[in-house]
Amino acid sequence: MNTITTKNDALEALGEQFEKDGYCVADDLFSESELQEIEVFFEEYKMMGGEVFDGGSGYEEIDASQRQVRAMHPHRYSQRAMEWFTNPKVGNTLEVLLGQPALGVQTMYYYKPPGARGQGMHQDNFYLVAMPATCIAAWTAIDDATIESGCLYVVPGSHKGDICCPEGDKAGNWMNYGDSHISKFPRETKPIPVPVRRGQTMFFGGNLIHGSGPNRTTDRARRTFIGHYVNQTTEKLAKFYHPVVPMRQEVVPSVGVYEGGGPCGDGWMGAVH
Repeated sequence: MNTITTKNDALEALGEQFEKDGYCVADDLFSESELQEIEVFFEEYKMMGGEVFDGGSGYEEIDASQRQVRAMHPHRYSQRAMEWFTNPKVGNTLEVLLGQPALGVQTMYYYKPPGARGQGMHQDNFYLVAMPATCIAAWTAIDDATIESGCLYVVPGSHKGDICCPEGDKAGNWMNYGDSHISKFPRETKPIPVPVRRGQTMFFGGNLIHGSGPNRTTDRARRTFIGHYVNQTTEKLAKFYHPVVPMRQEVVPSVGVYEGGGPCGDGWMGAVH
């Protein structure tokens, strides 16, 4: 009984922080053996062709100072990645944070080797365009993510605001590696770093303004396994994130493809995140 109470209390505390700040950090949703399996799997995944990496280049062809080194949608190519994507402990936490069961829409694995640049400040639902509710990320550290190695920075409370559409010069460079496309940054707050240790999972809402610092180390990667999810009331989602996968791993045909007319203009169709 004490164990159950402790777990329930921990989930309640996560829900309270998520509601207040737009993010929270959970412990031990993946076992150490699972973390080791993920690590080994994605080291071998480097041998896959450019089809599975962002930008269409093979792993060895990607310059980390110019582009993000990340595997895109590995759950579409591997049942093991699908199982990590639909981890029941992650699913249980998502259900608490969302108030209902989750649907999976994207996986990524960031290698972020030494010397890699950070990612500019952005909001995930600018890309996913999940409607009517926003998306949520589950960001699991495979290595300790420190300020030195390029942990995430967030603007607490910004999840309560709208999507900040790029304006002026930023409207043409929102895909530039490392550049923020937030045009009207909320000056009343500022980004804070959120270091996490190996095995911790950081959850954050799709409207939360966040980014990451560069990996300034010479000998440490900052690897992360990431899932993006939406709730079961989702009606529309950008095309890139279909097909949708519930935590029971069956395709959900009821979520439609977003066709524009959202907060960033009639021509905006979402994009690769």
